[in-house]
Amino acid sequence: MEGIVTFTVEIASLDDGVITCLSDEVSTLGLKATLPQTEGSEMALPAGTYGAVIQLGDQMAQLKHYYRSLVAVMRKLKIKGTYFVNVSQEPAFVCGRL
Repeated sequence: MEGIVTFTVEIASLDDGVITCLSDEVSTLGLKATLPQTEGSEMALPAGTYGAVIQLGDQMAQLKHYYRSLVAVMRKLKIKGTYFVNVSQEPAFVCGRL
């Protein structure tokens, strides 16, 4: 079975260069600014939100992986702000501020 992991970074105060770097960094993690729809098309996510389809069998391990990866990317890019990471099955999330 599959589910979705999404994460959102508060980008309102970030300049375009940092947002571009953030998008590049998260794409290396396999996250995209779109998610597949059941009709076969792609749904655009709100600005600052990225997602991926995940296997639900190890959802908590994947949540920890994406959480740690996101915090590492934010630190690398010196992004100060709030973040939210969520997995869709048996909803589990982490959020905070750097």
